[in-house]
Amino acid sequence: MLSVDDTIAAVSTATVPAGTVGRSVIRISGPGTFGILPKILTPSTPIQKNRISSCVVHVDDELDISGNLYAFFQPHSYTGEDLAELHLDACSAVVEAVLEKLYQHVRPAAPGEFTQRAFLNGKMDLTQAEAVAEIVSAANTTQLDAAEQLLKGRFSETIAALRHQILELLGLLEAGLDFSEEQIEFITPEQALGKIKSFKEIVSDLINDSVRCERLIDLDSVGLAGLPNAGKSRLLNALLGQDRSIVSSTEATTRDVLTGMLRLDQMDCVLFDCAGLLSERQQNTLVNKLSHEASVTALDQAALVLFCVDAGKQDTVADVQMRQQITAESVIYVMTKTDAVAAGDLPQRRLELQEMFGAEFILTSSATGAGLDELKKVIRESLLQLRRGDREHQDRLTINQRHERKLSEAIKLLNESAEEIKANSAEIAAMLLWQAHEQLGTLETEDISETILDSIFSRFCIGK
Repeated sequence: MLSVDDTIAAVSTATVPAGTVGRSVIRISGPGTFGILPKILTPSTPIQKNRISSCVVHVDDELDISGNLYAFFQPHSYTGEDLAELHLDACSAVVEAVLEKLYQHVRPAAPGEFTQRAFLNGKMDLTQAEAVAEIVSAANTTQLDAAEQLLKGRFSETIAALRHQILELLGLLEAGLDFSEEQIEFITPEQALGKIKSFKEIVSDLINDSVRCERLIDLDSVGLAGLPNAGKSRLLNALLGQDRSIVSSTEATTRDVLTGMLRLDQMDCVLFDCAGLLSERQQNTLVNKLSHEASVTALDQAALVLFCVDAGKQDTVADVQMRQQITAESVIYVMTKTDAVAAGDLPQRRLELQEMFGAEFILTSSATGAGLDELKKVIRESLLQLRRGDREHQDRLTINQRHERKLSEAIKLLNESAEEIKANSAEIAAMLLWQAHEQLGTLETEDISETILDSIFSRFCIGK
C-alpha cells in the first residue's frame, strides 16, 4: 500500500481537449499541502480554512496565470487531511506544466488514492468508497442513481443493524457459557435458532432483492429486426450517423451481427443489426441457417427490439410471421422507407399496419432523417422504463459482486452456527456467529487487507 504520509497531487477533472481552454481542477492532499502552495502560487489573501481565494499561479519564469484556490484543513476535507483544490481555466499544456512544477515537491496520486485516504481516515465506509467509483464511471442516469444509493449509506445502515443484532445474540450465548455450571439459561436453543433464521432471511433478501451494480454498468442492447431488405441497415447507419452496415437493394446482404454505440440523452446503448429473419424454406443453405440462428439468439438477448416494416410493402403476411419468431418482451414498431410512399397515403398505411400488428408504429425515413429524433426519444424512454422496472422505483438496494460474495459467505456461517446449536455445541456456534459478524464487517471498514484495498481502489481513475 502507498504511504499515507506523502503529499499527493493530481488533476481530478476530465482532460481538456487539445487546442481548447477549459476548467481543470488540481487536487492536493497530505500533511505538506499548505507548505507547498507558496512554491507554485501567490494567493491574493492569506489562506484560510474553507475559503476561496483568488491567486496567481507561477507556471514558469515567463508565465503567470490567474486561478482560484479552495482550502480545506483536516479533518474537514474529502480525504480527512489538509486538502487544496486549484481551479484553473487553461489549456492542457499549461495544466501539465503546473503539475510538473508541483511534482518537484509532491508525489503523483495513484488511481483512487484520494478516495482511499478518505476511507482510511474514516470519512466514508468501503461501500461508499466503491460508490464513488460507480458515480465517476456511470454511463447512464439509472446507474448514477444506483451509485448514489450506495453513497448515501442505505446498504451500510442495513448491515450495521444486522451486525448489532448478531452481537446481541452472541452476548446471550456467551453469558450462558459463562454460567453453564449454575445452569442459568439466557436464551433457549429454539430462540437462538429463530434469531439466526431471521438473520439469514435479512442476508438472503439483500442478495435476492437487490440490484447488481454490474447489471447497471452494462450497456443495454437494442436490436433491429425484420425481413431481409426491410431497411434495417439504412436505419442503423442513420441512427449511428455513420456507415456501419452495408446498404444494398439486394436482399440478405447482412450476414453477421453488426454493432455500434448509439448515444442518447443521458445514456448510451449498443445498437445492432443482424441478418434478416428467414422462413424455414429460406434456410436452405448452411450460411442462411447460421445467420438466421445468430439473429434469433441476438434478438432474444436484447433489452429492446426495433421491428422494422417497409412502409411501401403491400404484402405483410411474411412480416407478421417473422414477428412471431421474436420473443423479446419490449418491442418498438418502426415503419421504414416512408420517403418512398406518398405523404397522403402514409396515415392510411400506418393505420393498416397498426391494426395488423396491434401496436403503434413510428414513421421513419433513413434517407430524409424524418422520425429519427422521435425514435431515439422512444428508445431512451423505453430503456429508462426497463431500468426503473428492474429497480422497482429505487426501493431496492444496490450491491456489487464483492458484496454478494461476502453476504453468501455470511449465510454459510449462519447455517453452520444453527447446526451447532442443534447439536448442543453453543461454544462452536458462538465462534461461527462471531465469524459471520466479522464477515459482514469486511463489507464496510473492518479487517480489510492491503491487497483487497489496492484491488478495489485500482479500478478508480487518477484524481479521484
